[in-house]
Amino acid sequence: FSAGITMPYEVHLAVNLINEILGSTQLYNFSNCEALQMSLSSKEDLKGLIGRMNSGMVDVLIHFNSNPVYHLPLDYGYAKAAEKVPTLISMLESPNESLLNSKYVFAVNNALESWGDFKLRNGIISTQQPIIAPIHDTRQKEAILLNWIQDDVTKYTHDIYHKYIMENWRNNIFPVLGKGIDFNSFWYSLLHDGVVDFNEPAPVKSEFNSISITNLKNVPESGITVILTPAQYLKDGKQANNGWLQEIPHPVSKVVWDNCASISPATAKKYDLHYAEDNNDKVTDVIEIDVNGSKLKMPIFIQPGMVDNIVAVELGYGRTVAGEIGSNVGTNANILMTSGGNISDWIYTGAKITKTGEQSELISTQEHHSLDDKFVKDIHRKRHIIEDYSIPFYARFEENYSTMKKKLEDKYKDNPEELKKELKKIKLHLLGKHEYSLHTIYPLHEYTGVKWAMAIDMNKCTACGVCVASCNVENNIPVVGKEQVGRGREMHWMRIDTYFSGTPEEPITSLQPMLCQHCDKAPCENVCPVVATSHSPDGLNQMTYNRCVGTRYCANNCPFKVRRFNFFDFRDHLSDGYYRKDTLELLNNPEVTVRTRGVMEKCTFCVQRIQEARQDAVKQGRTILGTDVKTACQDACPASAITFGDMNDPKSDVSNFREHPLGYMVLESLNVRPNVTYIAKLRNINPDEEVHGGHH
Repeated sequence: FSAGITMPYEVHLAVNLINEILGSTQLYNFSNCEALQMSLSSKEDLKGLIGRMNSGMVDVLIHFNSNPVYHLPLDYGYAKAAEKVPTLISMLESPNESLLNSKYVFAVNNALESWGDFKLRNGIISTQQPIIAPIHDTRQKEAILLNWIQDDVTKYTHDIYHKYIMENWRNNIFPVLGKGIDFNSFWYSLLHDGVVDFNEPAPVKSEFNSISITNLKNVPESGITVILTPAQYLKDGKQANNGWLQEIPHPVSKVVWDNCASISPATAKKYDLHYAEDNNDKVTDVIEIDVNGSKLKMPIFIQPGMVDNIVAVELGYGRTVAGEIGSNVGTNANILMTSGGNISDWIYTGAKITKTGEQSELISTQEHHSLDDKFVKDIHRKRHIIEDYSIPFYARFEENYSTMKKKLEDKYKDNPEELKKELKKIKLHLLGKHEYSLHTIYPLHEYTGVKWAMAIDMNKCTACGVCVASCNVENNIPVVGKEQVGRGREMHWMRIDTYFSGTPEEPITSLQPMLCQHCDKAPCENVCPVVATSHSPDGLNQMTYNRCVGTRYCANNCPFKVRRFNFFDFRDHLSDGYYRKDTLELLNNPEVTVRTRGVMEKCTFCVQRIQEARQDAVKQGRTILGTDVKTACQDACPASAITFGDMNDPKSDVSNFREHPLGYMVLESLNVRPNVTYIAKLRNINPDEEVHGGHH
């Protein structure tokens, strides 16, 4: 178990005690723990600094790529104290709220343009080197400081910090490592590898101090509890000007370009709060949150499964100086924080909420029906969009399936094809599923070589959205803006669908990454009048952009709704052509066509990576293998939930997943033969509440 950063000190102590009782301390890593080069600033340090600023004792203050005016609670009074500093210097990558009173502002390098070295873990030092020369007339912030302390500041050179790091390694670090080679050979090897391991005395193994828990006290609850959390994608708001991050739907609410006050259905009913869904828009009531006199108005979001009398609010929004994309997006919830904290710096009890009578509009990429609506209740299970099973049920299935399989293997030992058919029937019967007898007027594609396919393990997927972000970056997917998302025109080739079943108070949440399924009998292909979408010999559902005339018949005929249409040249349409700037054009992946308006687009299984692997295989005089290619979403997934490869290779992982008892295809009854296999989720629930066969 672990406690998050928002939890108070007492909770961390309690969690440590639980780990001691359960024996979980065996998982602690004492030999390679976090290494801090200097202690972090405390509240007392900040208050002391601000006090000296107010007293006129600070002549020079440097904002070192930081934004204290925005991040610090208002009752610190930092902004007013900064006005009393004669020389305020800001070194920033991009404008922020803290530069407004600065006497000097220095534009500094981005991390990708900078040198550096880091020691974050014991026994490991990593290096940072620029992958691109500075695009603008900027300097690295460390280089600015080194230049200032020189005797002659006019002798600045662009590699001043690079030389400083190299000499520091030569004189202070390299002699201790005892590598037995000359420094230059070691240095270039270090730059190649990026890290160096060295023997360092392990930190003293700490023991749990049982005395620390003797004075733990429960915090009395009163009124509403407000929980402030870093934004899912913007975190503390530094990345607010990144349109890709603003437009990734929140993994729970699916809200984009905004933050909101999430409350439970019961709390909403208690305070007479409502919202009405209209397509992707939620016209919602606005509440005023009062935390110890600090007041903030925010739109509400009614979230099934939330604890009653809790209001959860994300930080990182409400920036006023954040560039063309990030300024004035959402609400700045930092003003609810106080320097003294409450339960913790992020959790405040004794708050009040009041219905203001005002309304606001939240833009969401997914509608949700009422969990009390009998007509559509559990429709995702009934239609086998989502399948999950309880662990006890699956254990019984495996036992029965193994017994029957053993009997049939003797009976059909001379007829493997018949054995395969019989085993499939038994599998479907034991899982409570149907076997569909389906026919088609279209001939089946034959694949004699590689056939590309994907498998997604729902037991690993956490719905973090990293796959969506990676797909956006890899495939030059444009940012469309809040207004166009409200019209249902987001361009994401991947999405994370959320389904609820159960009750609003105790919902069962199901999450599912959804992308083009690359169907063998794709419904989109036979309706395109210009054959812009077609099937490749290796199983890809292809898009030929320069042939597409935008009839959108394919999108209407797609049962998975994974096709996107460029209603505008969104790069030019958004924020007066913000993404047409020369520097932002450099973001585009040169291996992928930049689409303009009027064409359909969708997931391509990263065909550009497939083509690159095929070219490499030709150079090496061999045929391409399924293991040669990794898609962007597969590469980025932190849980390794996505597998990609050759389905025709019986030894490949994706082929094994295809035959896995938990493997299923979405909407299999349509007989479109998807090439994406989902591995059903196993839930550790009470056997009396078993979920099996996609049904309760």
